[in-house]
Amino acid sequence: MEILSDSNNPKPISLILRCLQLSTINGKEKILDFFAGSGTTLHATMQLNADDGGHRQCILVTNNENNICEEVTYERNKRVIQGYTTPKGVEVAGLKRNTLRYYKTDYISRDRTQKNMHDLVAAATDLLCIKEDLYEEQHQFGRFQLKPHLARYFSNGRRHMLIIYREELIDEIAEEIKQLDFGGKRLKIYVFSPGRYPFTDNFREVEDKVELVALPAAIYDAYQKVLPKRKEKLFEEERTQEATVQTDLFAGQEEGGEV
Repeated sequence: MEILSDSNNPKPISLILRCLQLSTINGKEKILDFFAGSGTTLHATMQLNADDGGHRQCILVTNNENNICEEVTYERNKRVIQGYTTPKGVEVAGLKRNTLRYYKTDYISRDRTQKNMHDLVAAATDLLCIKEDLYEEQHQFGRFQLKPHLARYFSNGRRHMLIIYREELIDEIAEEIKQLDFGGKRLKIYVFSPGRYPFTDNFREVEDKVELVALPAAIYDAYQKVLPKRKEKLFEEERTQEATVQTDLFAGQEEGGEV
């Protein structure tokens, strides 16, 4: 069933609530609405979670025509979370168990140049956070303070994700991991690689602590399923020399180091 609406004719929240009740079984589903409108689907998802203790997630997509995302969709659901007063003066309590984020998309060429590959990995970081449901960025990794253009670390104390943008840093990171305790959980490492090899040998001594994924190969594989097929170009280095990047991972060092 397809239910279309716009900001002047929003979807009835009672109808969307009923649809979600019928279509979500275990309360942990991800709900995707490509026609976000004023954000009723997200509102209904949060309300249903509050009603039955579920942990459903909702992703809304919009082209932001007439700034609807920023001025209507986001603002409405921010008030739903924080609480609001109706035009009749009735106080409505907020659904404060929820968080709200929005992202803007852009285009990156499919040509597999070194620059495009690096740009894709950097731009995909927010998508990896959504995939792993992990948003709490930590600027300290063990003894070291990370430089975000070289590596980023996310941890909520139960799950851990490290994204390495410069492969020159891998050995130093692998050495640091030897000293760290992740509470019996594996550290998910997304590492930039020109191919499909996630530098397994470099992490051999800590293989029981890590789970490795090569980027951007994993991203290309995912998009290959939805993008029209095209004849691939042979990998070519860009004609212009890539700017030299400082590969010292750390802005400073501190003693200690367990996470």
